[in-house]
Amino acid sequence: MKKYSLSLLAASVLAAGAAQADSFNIAGGLDYMYSDMDGSAQHQDRNYSSNSLWTTYVDFRHPLLMVPNVNFQATDLSSDASGFDNKLRTYDFAFYYSPFELDTLTLNTGLNYRRYDGTLNHNHDYSNYAIMLYGAAETQIPGTDLGAFADARVSHWDSDHSHDWKVGVSYVVFPDDILKLKLRAGYRNIRVNYNEDSVQLDQHMDNWFLGAELRY
Repeated sequence: MKKYSLSLLAASVLAAGAAQADSFNIAGGLDYMYSDMDGSAQHQDRNYSSNSLWTTYVDFRHPLLMVPNVNFQATDLSSDASGFDNKLRTYDFAFYYSPFELDTLTLNTGLNYRRYDGTLNHNHDYSNYAIMLYGAAETQIPGTDLGAFADARVSHWDSDHSHDWKVGVSYVVFPDDILKLKLRAGYRNIRVNYNEDSVQLDQHMDNWFLGAELRY
């Protein structure tokens, strides 16, 4: 069932590849969120400490037909509680097309490859991967430098029910320059559901976030 669903999804994504950006451009950004965490680890409920979550990302778009655009995102999802420490980073590679793109609205759809790399209690290294659905939308309010955006990475295969989605608003500080600075603020919701390598995690965190992006 999982392979069948992925095959249908891949075919749908490829069919969307007829529409792409009309030029090469690249963006890089940094988001920050301070969040509480709840959930279980190693089959025990934990009283987690609040943590600062940092995310860096790079987005590359091009006009080549049938070749997907690429969005890379790295997030530190480390957590700690009494008698428990988990250093976890996720690395997301989203390969996507833009089936609908106008001056004021862009829709993206594709697949996301996620890599988990962690160390549990300082002595147990673990790593694995997940295939996730990826979608994003961005709109610019006509006549202003204000915009809104949303993006999501979601998996619902077997025992992996993870997600990472955000919605927010943006403001372009220097709209007429070749190098555009964009300030971002919004709400982010993350769930990590991991059951591999003798490691069990089901963790949830959410809060408001702030960020900045440079696009060339």
